[in-house]
Amino acid sequence: MAEQHAALDTATIESETMKKPPLVDRAVIVGGGLGGLAAAIQLRNFGIDAQVYEQNLKLSGGQGTLITVFPNGCQVLYKADPEIVTKLREAGIVDAHAWVVNPKTGEQVSSWELMERMEKTYGQPAVAVLWEDLHKILSDALPDDCKHMGYKCLDVSQDEEGAIVQFQKGDELISVKAPLVIGADGIHSVVRSKLFGSIPPRDNGRTIWRALIDEDLCSDLGLNVGSMTAVGNGRTMFIVNGSGGKVYWAGSLTDESTDGRTKVRSKDPAEVKARLRQEYEGWDLVLKILEVTDGELILERRVLDLPVLEEWACGRVVLLGDAAHAVTPALGQGANLAFEDGLELALQLSSASNLRSALEAYEKRRITRAQIISERTRAMGIPSPPSFYDWLYTAIPSSSLEQTLYV
Repeated sequence: MAEQHAALDTATIESETMKKPPLVDRAVIVGGGLGGLAAAIQLRNFGIDAQVYEQNLKLSGGQGTLITVFPNGCQVLYKADPEIVTKLREAGIVDAHAWVVNPKTGEQVSSWELMERMEKTYGQPAVAVLWEDLHKILSDALPDDCKHMGYKCLDVSQDEEGAIVQFQKGDELISVKAPLVIGADGIHSVVRSKLFGSIPPRDNGRTIWRALIDEDLCSDLGLNVGSMTAVGNGRTMFIVNGSGGKVYWAGSLTDESTDGRTKVRSKDPAEVKARLRQEYEGWDLVLKILEVTDGELILERRVLDLPVLEEWACGRVVLLGDAAHAVTPALGQGANLAFEDGLELALQLSSASNLRSALEAYEKRRITRAQIISERTRAMGIPSPPSFYDWLYTAIPSSSLEQTLYV
């Protein structure tokens, strides 16, 4: 791809969409994760009073996790508020170098400058940032009175005038009605189950362990700022140094490579460390990092995804993010796709002739893209050609007004 890049023309799109009021004046978002918060910002920008309801007592989650906001995600967040991308740059790592290392010795095998060329090629950076820092940046961009904590979603129903969400808050049952309800409640979405029945996530045949530790603990390991990847015999290890004074590491093991041992959950932190020492025997750098990692900080999870649903909306209720298309972390596109969903939904609600056509257009423009990315993330080990990344980071469907997003 030539070094020309897409840039947001926010003034043009604002003038086009603000010519008429949005189709709904209020929306309830079930789920206060990254996708829900970003969607709320987009909707409020277009005059929709978006209210976020989160089951936890505070907006939190994703502890122990690092996330990369790629150019497509930064492009969309810039549209929401340019200050968000500015704060992302300050909190995370931009243009970090990346290495593939020998799993046994830690010696460099190859390197690439993928992140370094992102902004030059695609107009926005790739930023590696702690999940909790990104979450706070998005939360801070919203007024406090639109964030409601401790609301557990139990049921969703609807009539001709609106959709009703029944929440449990402590010992109370509370019903909240709005012209539109958005299910942004993740891979185990309650809203999805109420719309379309039980659709269980798929098990990807591997387990992942990850942790965030203070970078001072690794001061004698010779870690450079940036990322390192080691791969061998069904085992991977990904290490990122330099974001928020932390070292992030994530190791995954396939069931096949361990004769099914990874299917068994660890009983306690001590067992987690013992298992990982055994599985990564001979991987010198990994063993050293394990040694300085408190077992209590290691998160153990099965890798799951969700087939992209063929329908995302029913009446006045619609899904967004992982509730509709949870993908594996292979391409780092989970949150970035959710950010795109939020912008697309806001644009459709601000330009379509009626709510039904808005939600139908939202589905049409998002489903195909999500399916392609989902399939690519499941094709582990198959390199993606440069043309795929050109498409991924620039061909962001964005309603009938998509041409006004770029110059």
